[in-house]
Amino acid sequence: MADNINPTHYKECSFECIEMMEALFDWKVVYDFCVCNAFKYSWRCSNKNGNEDIQKARWYVSKAKELGGWNEQLEMLTRVIDKAEQLLKKG
Repeated sequence: MADNINPTHYKECSFECIEMMEALFDWKVVYDFCVCNAFKYSWRCSNKNGNEDIQKARWYVSKAKELGGWNEQLEMLTRVIDKAEQLLKKG
């Protein structure tokens, strides 16, 4: 089964793209990138890739937490993702 959350094309180099971003940019830039991507995937899930987008959103929240610790922004974003997932399941 293909891993669409972390596909192999992200692993063809010695480093994944997100790892290079961490090496090149300040942690806050990468953190904000992760937060925005998590929001994007939760926003589009009902119109594009469904549960796969929810999984991607959760991955980005986890990465943001790894970079900046748990905070109110990530807590709110997690509630948004949870709500999007509920709506997706309702159809």
